[in-house]
Amino acid sequence: MSIYFVKNVEGLHPKGTHVGRVSAGTSGTEQLMQALEAALRLPASFRRTWDALSRSLRDLSWLPTGRITLIHDELPTLSPEDLSTYLHVLEESAGSWRGRTDYALVIVFAKKHRHRVLAPLADIRPRSPWRRLKAELDSSSIRDELQFISQKFDGFEFVMNIVEQRDGSTRQIRNALFLAFRMRGWDRERFARALPSLCVHESLEVREQATWSLLVLLRHNRTIPGERIPNDDVPSCVELLHKAIAMGVQENLEALAHKYLAGTF
Repeated sequence: MSIYFVKNVEGLHPKGTHVGRVSAGTSGTEQLMQALEAALRLPASFRRTWDALSRSLRDLSWLPTGRITLIHDELPTLSPEDLSTYLHVLEESAGSWRGRTDYALVIVFAKKHRHRVLAPLADIRPRSPWRRLKAELDSSSIRDELQFISQKFDGFEFVMNIVEQRDGSTRQIRNALFLAFRMRGWDRERFARALPSLCVHESLEVREQATWSLLVLLRHNRTIPGERIPNDDVPSCVELLHKAIAMGVQENLEALAHKYLAGTF
């Protein structure tokens, strides 16, 4: 799934090659197309049809390579049929970039619109297998870990959505974070961005899993080219470790953190 939901859309200012917004009050397909033309700098040759929009979102060659983020300040006011068509175009177009290294298309809506966005997509979203896998995240041993890994990028996307949106029980979030760490090769930067807030999470088990992940990344960052740490900033990571220790972690993890801080890990 390449559609994300955040609580505070107005305050969202993601990093990336290009960020565009569909402003609140957008009503009707014509106004929506105009908003998309401005948000994504669509070429002058763009014809305001759904097919043309789909082709454009699967191209993006006029924009610099990298992560393209399209934020909706509010859900556009469209007929049920047009809204369904629009959401299908977004999901299928964004999905066409999965696993690519040149572009990534990320779509963002407010969390309050989650149901209205996902309901029309029910026919194309993977359903029962993903429900089953999410339920299995409640297992403390994650017995079927290989099932997630076998899903490759889709499995990584699934567990990262749970991690980023806190979409599940505390145990599900902790276990999803563990799996996302195992699968971070799909998007090391995205995984690193998710860690800071989790290192100071109110849940001890989530906080410990995030702090352990941070310690491993810091150690690997010294020796493994391409490994990413939050914000690519060691001092900020050290500050995170201090905060996590102050909030409380198990003794063995605290000892490991102190070893890193002392330069012996």
